[in-house]
Amino acid sequence: MNSNKIKIAVLALVTLLSFASCQNVTIDLVDDNAEMPDAVTSHEDESSELEDSAAEITVSGDLFPDGVLVDTDNGVGLTYLDSNGQILSEIQTPGIGFTDMENVAVAGTVFPAQPLPPIIYHSWEPEQALMANINGQISTLRQTNSFLSLQGALGQTAVAFSEVMISPDNFPHSFLYAGNTSNLGTIGSFYDLIDEPTYFALMPVGVKAVSGEPQGVWYTKTAWGIGGADLIFPITRGLYFFDLTNGDNLQYVNVDRSFQGISPDLSHAGTVDFNMAGDRAMTIINLTSSQQTSFALDPASDRGAGFAVFSPNNKFAAWLEASGSMVAEPPNFHPRVRIGDVQNGGVVRDLLDAAAAQAINGDLVTFMRPTGWLTNETLLVEVRGQDWGDVLLLRYDILSGGLSIFFSGSFVGFGYQ
Repeated sequence: MNSNKIKIAVLALVTLLSFASCQNVTIDLVDDNAEMPDAVTSHEDESSELEDSAAEITVSGDLFPDGVLVDTDNGVGLTYLDSNGQILSEIQTPGIGFTDMENVAVAGTVFPAQPLPPIIYHSWEPEQALMANINGQISTLRQTNSFLSLQGALGQTAVAFSEVMISPDNFPHSFLYAGNTSNLGTIGSFYDLIDEPTYFALMPVGVKAVSGEPQGVWYTKTAWGIGGADLIFPITRGLYFFDLTNGDNLQYVNVDRSFQGISPDLSHAGTVDFNMAGDRAMTIINLTSSQQTSFALDPASDRGAGFAVFSPNNKFAAWLEASGSMVAEPPNFHPRVRIGDVQNGGVVRDLLDAAAAQAINGDLVTFMRPTGWLTNETLLVEVRGQDWGDVLLLRYDILSGGLSIFFSGSFVGFGYQ
């Protein structure tokens, strides 16, 4: 196996997990197998309460990113850019190791006069821990030898994270936590799960917060413990909201759907059929009204769809579709990024790997995916060249179709004022 394929295999083993051992039964506070009319709650006769809760799942402030956090693999830390791709600051993250969107959170507001966003990240050295870089000062928030995933609230200090360990019966036992930079070292978990039949674990995907205090956590269940070299999309089941103000644990997406992304205001989600033999086309669900918009796969996309990201106004969704295999000889893997109009249900743009290769002046694109929106019409796309470590962010104007290099490095997250 060449070095490029080894890197692909390692990434798949760490971040994307096997479908082979998955069954259809779980042990949870929520009945995963219940019929779902519009949404499911763990309590009876609470449809009005569910409506009220759904109507409040927005975040305050401007949903347009102030800047972009990237990993340039410089061995020092992360780089924070403005929305034009100009470097604003370098942020040290000692011990971070492998960097992605699930082990780093921008934990607070980015002020124009002090363009150094507060960062919480998971470190591996000298010990496994959640670390913080606040105004350049690095501190240990808590040790965690079983860390799984981290998620921040947009423009606020509130974060949620999960841990997972093996239970005495050899099943994953996962835990969800929510707090902020002042109490993250002392809080206990608010929810835990032993998912005996399916080896799925809890993963936070969104945090509702007020004045820096977490009010609720959106989470999904992610496959855990088994990997594969040619897995493309995250393998997850369902979408839930745990209301920290009253303890309600609400189910919004059933386990027959695989969660693939949530909007910045936490009101829309992207899902595909959990069944690998089913219709793996992207479906957008309005979490407030339960309205669904489906986008048929391109005929060439035999690997399905995933990695959904939403424009700030929720008018557009972008996602990845793919065909072929990442480990084939000769290579036959072809990713394509598609943009759909959530209101009208039509695909408005297709970005093919050949166009991305031309934009980065390369011969081959080994992988690409949409990572988020700078504006309502400008999408960031992460593209990896023939060498997996050769990664750039492209700016894609969906109105004109214009494609240009934004910065050299991998996407980590957005900062907000």
